[in-house]
Amino acid sequence: MLCSIFLVVFQHQATSPQSVPGPVAPPPKTPAQAPINDHHEKGTQAPIAPSTEPKPSAQSVKLSEHYPVPSLISIPTGTPVTIPRIQHTFGIETQKEKAEREERLTAVKQSFLHSWGSYKKYAWKEDELLPIAGGHATTFGGWGATLVDSLDTLWIMGLNEDFEEAVKAIEEINFSTAKLDQLNVFETTIRYLGGFLGAYDLSGGKYPVLLNKAKEVGNLLYGAFDTPNRMPVTRWEWAAAKKGTKQEASEACLIAEIGSLTLEFTRLAQLTKDVKYFDAIQRITDVLHEQQNKTALPGLWPVIMDAKRATFTDVGFTLGGMADSTYEYLPKQHMLLGGLTQQYQRMYEAAMVPIRKHIFFRAMTPDNQDILVSGGVRVDETLNVIVPDFNGQHLGCFTGGMVGIGAKIFSRADDMKTARQLVDGCIWAYNHTQTGIMPEIFRMVPCEDEKCEWDEERWLKVVGTSTQTIGKVSDSMTDEQKGSWVAENQRIPRGFADINDRKYILRPEAIESIFIFYRMTGEKYYQDAAWRMFTAVENYTKTDVANAAIRDVTLPNPPKDDRMESFWLAETLKYFYVIFADSEVLSLDDYVLIESNVQYLRIASLQRRILTIGNMANTGHDPAASEASNPVDIYRSHISGLLAPVAGKPAKEIYERLSWTQTFDKGDLGLAVPSLRIPPKEAGDKAAEWGAKFPISGLVEKPVVAGTFLQFFFKPQPLIKLIIPSILKKKTVYGTNPKLGLRHESDISKGKKRIIVEFSSPNIAKPFHAGHLRSTIIGGFLSNLYEAAGWDVTRMNYLGDWGRQFGLLAYAFERYGSEEKLQKDPIGHLFDIYVEINKISKPEEDEIKEKKQELEQASADCKDLAQLENDIELLESKSVNEKARQYFKRMEDGDEAALTTWKRFRDLSIERYKKTYARLNIHYDYYSGESQVEMERMDRAAKQLEESGVSEDSKGAVIVDLTKNPKTKKLGKALVRKRDGSSLYLTRDIGEAVKRHELYKFDKMLYVAASQQDLHFAQLFKILELMGHKDVAEKCLHINFGMVLGMSTRKGTVKFLDDILRDVGEKMHEVMMKNQTKYEQVENPEQTADTLGITAVMVQDMTGKRINNYEFSLERMTSFEGDTGPYLQYAHARLCSITRKAGLTAEDLEAADLSLLHESHAVNLVRALSSWPDVVQNTLKTQEPVTVLSYLFKMTHMLSSSYDVLKVVGSEPEIKKARMALYEAARQVLNNGMKLLGLNPVERSVHRRGLHLWYVHVRLIFESM
Repeated sequence: MLCSIFLVVFQHQATSPQSVPGPVAPPPKTPAQAPINDHHEKGTQAPIAPSTEPKPSAQSVKLSEHYPVPSLISIPTGTPVTIPRIQHTFGIETQKEKAEREERLTAVKQSFLHSWGSYKKYAWKEDELLPIAGGHATTFGGWGATLVDSLDTLWIMGLNEDFEEAVKAIEEINFSTAKLDQLNVFETTIRYLGGFLGAYDLSGGKYPVLLNKAKEVGNLLYGAFDTPNRMPVTRWEWAAAKKGTKQEASEACLIAEIGSLTLEFTRLAQLTKDVKYFDAIQRITDVLHEQQNKTALPGLWPVIMDAKRATFTDVGFTLGGMADSTYEYLPKQHMLLGGLTQQYQRMYEAAMVPIRKHIFFRAMTPDNQDILVSGGVRVDETLNVIVPDFNGQHLGCFTGGMVGIGAKIFSRADDMKTARQLVDGCIWAYNHTQTGIMPEIFRMVPCEDEKCEWDEERWLKVVGTSTQTIGKVSDSMTDEQKGSWVAENQRIPRGFADINDRKYILRPEAIESIFIFYRMTGEKYYQDAAWRMFTAVENYTKTDVANAAIRDVTLPNPPKDDRMESFWLAETLKYFYVIFADSEVLSLDDYVLIESNVQYLRIASLQRRILTIGNMANTGHDPAASEASNPVDIYRSHISGLLAPVAGKPAKEIYERLSWTQTFDKGDLGLAVPSLRIPPKEAGDKAAEWGAKFPISGLVEKPVVAGTFLQFFFKPQPLIKLIIPSILKKKTVYGTNPKLGLRHESDISKGKKRIIVEFSSPNIAKPFHAGHLRSTIIGGFLSNLYEAAGWDVTRMNYLGDWGRQFGLLAYAFERYGSEEKLQKDPIGHLFDIYVEINKISKPEEDEIKEKKQELEQASADCKDLAQLENDIELLESKSVNEKARQYFKRMEDGDEAALTTWKRFRDLSIERYKKTYARLNIHYDYYSGESQVEMERMDRAAKQLEESGVSEDSKGAVIVDLTKNPKTKKLGKALVRKRDGSSLYLTRDIGEAVKRHELYKFDKMLYVAASQQDLHFAQLFKILELMGHKDVAEKCLHINFGMVLGMSTRKGTVKFLDDILRDVGEKMHEVMMKNQTKYEQVENPEQTADTLGITAVMVQDMTGKRINNYEFSLERMTSFEGDTGPYLQYAHARLCSITRKAGLTAEDLEAADLSLLHESHAVNLVRALSSWPDVVQNTLKTQEPVTVLSYLFKMTHMLSSSYDVLKVVGSEPEIKKARMALYEAARQVLNNGMKLLGLNPVERSVHRRGLHLWYVHVRLIFESM
């Protein structure tokens, strides 16, 4: 059944009738229909007084069925078609962008909590909250419309306790009684049925009560379809039906109310496997399809339908109120059904022809912006003319999102421009009112030609003919004069021709389409527009209780109405929230977002692709769950599902033991049979038995038995068709798995795990030595790795920025400092003067030391000590060290002048560090340091050590003696405070660790420091545990590494990072200059050499395991031969060159016939690409950069051997596309891997001819070797 592979998430956005002025006439009153109020807007029917007696529902007794269905229409079945990707592939955001986005996200959430808290306080389990009075209103049956409607928002925002509370309250809803005599079938469907189903799916089916309640509502509403032609009674007298009264559909019902039931009823049928619900709505669809080209405007359905006769005679057409979601649901239902029927696509495309021709119009604006507005028409059948209506509606803003999605899933590329114009039109309407909020209904002036230039005179004439002038202006005035009067006195902003309805009722349609279009394009412009809108709405609608509708968006202080429809919490704030949420929250490739606030979780595109290419029966795990991270997990799931009945072992157990292989001759996945708790003596026989019984599969070959191992080889064609499209779709995120970083892997609302990575940590004014370089490179890599795994990473640089040396430095600056040199090179200059002052300090220390030795000897010889003691005291008082001590004492005492100088040195050094780190693609979230550890916190730690009996006195010093415990004997004795009371690194680290845990609440903290620090960190973690901070100690990990041998600069032994990079760059430059002719062709050779040099340094550092020492060799690291950094850059540059020369578009690659890739070189390369996500995940376990680097070298070697076999240029067009798709996938994986390591592969955006020039640069260097 199709329902087994679809999950859906519902909510709704109101789509009941709305008054539409002009040619669209209101429906006539009929006995079968309650009177329609002039302001019976979409979802805004006025509160109705409750009846005195509760009305029993169809759930409490079985309704008599007068017109049973002879046979039911089944849901389409089969293999779902591949629906094109909708959502833009987002890259990694900067820290600044992330901070801004999360700040906005928090603001939206706070707004929700403000209104939700009041709903709980004043209107709990009622339909609506009164946001001014604090009471409640009954509008939709009295069953708690806001409560049910807001469930998905609660879940998405991570308000788990509120969600649980709401679910518990829902259990008490009694659908056997209602407070209203008449039910609006449409509103009940979208608010209740949609609300229950959406929450059920979004929460993973963990709350069965939600599906049970959905069935109750579904069964209740199903009674409205019991008519002679099975068209539903949309305004249903359900109490009469309960008594057995026969019913007929209305002769005048709104097309939106009868045509917008498909999604909820289809999903209910999928979940319950009860096809009657699908049958009910499919009969409506069939009528709409059959009548679509028989209306007064072929292709469109008029606002009013004669449901009794299943005909359309009305002549008013719009996509606004009373019609909207009928059209919007067409592409969404196509996706929900997996494209297994083309009916909905045909209906949508047939409708788009007259919509583009007659409904959408370009409006004239003062800023000449290219916008479209969705209007309406009336067909005058007597004159045989179409009369346009240039009124726009806030409700009509859903069209931008609808057209955009239709453009993507139906491959209608031209419609993307139309979608943009529609979305921009709604943003324009928001931007050009007094409040910054769009009115409900307004009129615009249509363009007369393609240029559409602003014509002030024409605009005034149109404004002057509006109804606003009747009885208010002199007939002697010209139309322009009337227009000026109206614009000024009736507050008509330039660009608007009239504002028919000035209200704003907290509507969501505009923000929904802006959200969709942002997710389709990735353009931050739409995020910023959303923020302006939210700010305006919050500013003008917020009350002490919640948020209220406003009456006039053209007033500077608009009065409020005491009304807050459920869609404020269920939709408007939800879309404001998700546009600032992570891009994977409600991905457009996972969810169908409905204008009625229904979100359906689409069948995963990867899962559809797998279903197309292989047998997915008997899978052990849900393949959609791993799609974003590892397509090979599909194979794990498939193999474990097939092997489980053969082996008699749980599929999950087999799944977890299927491991990747080191070499392809051992298969793509391997299974050690003993790992399944099979005795070693039996393992060989069991492997042979299982291999023989393994069933035929469309994805994998029969397993090869190798002793006690089973080796699984993937079938080439299914693998190729799975992996290449997956990489081309995922791009920069292929291989990452954001779920690994979630606190709860299946529940994003629980948030991300937090990790602090402390690395580099140089001492200010001291050399940046080899250990700091290794720490910088490894720490940067680990930060990238954990970010790729979805963790919330804080990069921290713990500087050596405190101590007596700063007193020495301040004194040195007074004597030798240069302001000019300090500004130019703070680190270098501070080090230079530090060296100079030590030239004076060292002889002084030697002299004092010598005098003290004389003093000791004199004391031993019982000589007079007075003179020597005076000499020593005099020498110490005049020494540089004493001046330094006094200066540092001032710093410790908080002397403002001393601290100002110290802070200046620190800040200047940090700024210089930032520039240097940037060359290595390193950035930090926080520059901490020894200076940031408060004395109070260190004293508290020392006191806690003493009181707990962990520390003890040792000749005036304080130590922790770890030798007393046999388990920690090797850790020795740790000194935590000197005899003079001063603290040590260990003391400060204890205080800092506890502080960070309190401040960041981290789940893990990595200290990236040399192996010489092994003892220090082992003591630190053990002492933290003994102090009672075991929870902190267990989260801390020392990432150690070996020494760099033989590294010194050419100009001395001082090892600043800039010196190191300069040396390597110069060496790279020398290599380039060996071939002078080719060197002269290189544009900007110094920059090229610098980039290659940085890559060379970083790759050499990561080539071996961290703990290994390595020899710093300029000759080896700058070579293009062997596995070096320059070789990786060359490999990437060559792929870029192939891309450029091929001249193919992304669309060409997506459409490539991958079955043409059958050569062994192509197959093996795809096998390598498929293992990249496993490599990343395995690296999380090893914490070794070499795991990634070795993979990249292996993959690039395979690439190099493929070029002569898999030629692109000169090959047949279709073969060219297929091979280029393979190479682009390889380039993407190489690019992802290099960036994960912290390298900077050259991108196309370097400069106009940068891609080609870079390849030329690298090729010339390579050829000069």
